[in-house]
Amino acid sequence: MKDKLTSNAQAVLEVVRTANNHPTALEIYETVREQRPRIGVATVYRILHNLVEQGHVKEINTSEESCRYDGRISRHDHAICTVCGALIDVPVDVKVSEAILQAAAQASGITLSSHEVRLYGLCPSCQAKHK
Repeated sequence: MKDKLTSNAQAVLEVVRTANNHPTALEIYETVREQRPRIGVATVYRILHNLVEQGHVKEINTSEESCRYDGRISRHDHAICTVCGALIDVPVDVKVSEAILQAAAQASGITLSSHEVRLYGLCPSCQAKHK
């Protein structure tokens, strides 16, 4: 059973769920602060940590120093722009056989619990700039 959310936590969750850009914690903070000017950045970080632990949102690490949040918690794949860092939901289901997943997990020495495919390349905006 998921914990009951405070009004601040509900505000943070709503921002993550309605965002279409996989926002960072600071972007979430800036948006929540428009409605709740007294909320602190540390509070938003703490709420995000709890929302991830409770399974309300997913934390997606896109690099060593950057992570983004996704309100869509069902299994899906992502594409990451190698120029601007945009994180995009892949709109089709990328099929990987269970045998290949298990072989990769076994070779890595892990017990597989889930998987995600990540595609890397130029987003449409960066493609247009590089033409």
